[in-house]
Amino acid sequence: MKSCAKIKRLLSGYLDNEIDSAADAALVKEHLDSCSFCKKELSELSRVKKLILEKERKFLPQDYLVYRLKEEIADERLAEEKLSWFTGIGNLSRRLIPVPVAAVALSIILLILSSSQTVDKYSLEEHILSGTQTTTEIALGLILGAGV
Repeated sequence: MKSCAKIKRLLSGYLDNEIDSAADAALVKEHLDSCSFCKKELSELSRVKKLILEKERKFLPQDYLVYRLKEEIADERLAEEKLSWFTGIGNLSRRLIPVPVAAVALSIILLILSSSQTVDKYSLEEHILSGTQTTTEIALGLILGAGV
């Protein structure tokens, strides 16, 4: 069995006639005559070799790798352009967001200021019903909440 391990290492070279020393080749041949396991191993190796040699070789076009490289570069550039467009929108939105925020803030401020100045219609009516003289200036003052 110990010799089988050594022979198995030499089998591929023996099959391809690539064993350097004649002594190793003779050792493998002698072992194969007496060992059915190694002989079976050699037949399986030769069957695999035959299948590989019979396999049709397919060749790539001459500039295939250059074509693939150019294709990859184009895909990366396209992805970068899409990303730069998206980040451009982000930059634009950062520039435009303050405008609506300022408009909302100004609207809230005006709403607060206008709610503190309510028109007091009853005081104008009371003033008219009281019989005192009502001028336009007094009426405007009462309407605008300035009082008299």
